[in-house]
Amino acid sequence: MNQSFHENRAVGLLLTFVGGAMDAYTYFHYDAFASAQTGNLVLAIIQGSEGQWGSVLMKLMSTLFFFAGLLLAKFLIQFFRQKKIHYWRLYVLFYETLIFFVLSLPKINQHPVLVTVVIAFTASIQWITFDKINGLAYTNLFTTGNLKGMVTNFYDYAVVKVPGAKEKFFHFLSVVLAFLGGAIASVACCHWLDRYALLLPAFVLLWLALSESYFTWRFFKGDGQQLLEQTAEKN
Repeated sequence: MNQSFHENRAVGLLLTFVGGAMDAYTYFHYDAFASAQTGNLVLAIIQGSEGQWGSVLMKLMSTLFFFAGLLLAKFLIQFFRQKKIHYWRLYVLFYETLIFFVLSLPKINQHPVLVTVVIAFTASIQWITFDKINGLAYTNLFTTGNLKGMVTNFYDYAVVKVPGAKEKFFHFLSVVLAFLGGAIASVACCHWLDRYALLLPAFVLLWLALSESYFTWRFFKGDGQQLLEQTAEKN
């Protein structure tokens, strides 16, 4: 097993799928984005001009909790590195799994502000803690930067013939497709399952958390501990 499980392509694409599902769900049901804070701020300005202060508050709260999640994620990275606790990102996966299962409960998901801010908080932690696939940067919450990477690397590959551009083009293409797939699947589930659509990312994250826990256990049973110590600073 690769010691940097969080950079595994399957992990990154599934988390990007979840990222698309999160934004589609919150906008479909609550007219707010879980992670696209630029969109939230623009919508807040427009709705504020129309006197829709309840909607403005929800979007500003989403942005505030998104910032709080970013700060917590930075703290976690520093804390676990200092403690030399490896594979702490598994804790993030299990946390996300629990959050989405809880938010899918009828007594919880009838509160738009609560659901939106908790998802925004969770999304920002995911964004910071999972930011590379096989050493290549990507974004698992929104796709503008990924689209830029896809198009610019396609040009470099097809026109300029830059070495490595083909690999990067397909890297970003797969991420964009994963994000769109998550958004499409989430919207379909919203039509079929209403607010129980949050079970979609919940089950994806549960499978991801359990499978990566198994591979991590297998890794530690082998000779992984010594290799892990040697590469701890890179993870």
